[in-house]
Amino acid sequence: MTSPKLVVIATRGSSAGFALSGVQVLEAEDAKDTARELARLEDSEGVVIVDQRLYEELSDELRRSLGKSATPVVIPVPGPNWGAESTAHEYIVDILRRAIGYRVRLQ
Repeated sequence: MTSPKLVVIATRGSSAGFALSGVQVLEAEDAKDTARELARLEDSEGVVIVDQRLYEELSDELRRSLGKSATPVVIPVPGPNWGAESTAHEYIVDILRRAIGYRVRLQ
């Protein structure tokens, strides 16, 4: 049995940073490209990180389907926003709540 793989779907501008980390990166320009790349994924992909802008452009139906699917786990990740205050703590708590079905308190 092979371990699940991590895949990133990102825009051309942000894909280079992920590629430097050694993960498989698929580039997408819009929701159509993103949906096509998601449809091509195999069962071995366990976690898919998707640029949040691309994720939000997907149809509501596809996002609901991805949310109900056991694998792969699709995680939208915001790109850099140098003018916004960090909400990393709330974001991590939300991911943990989705993963275990219970809201945890981080200190």
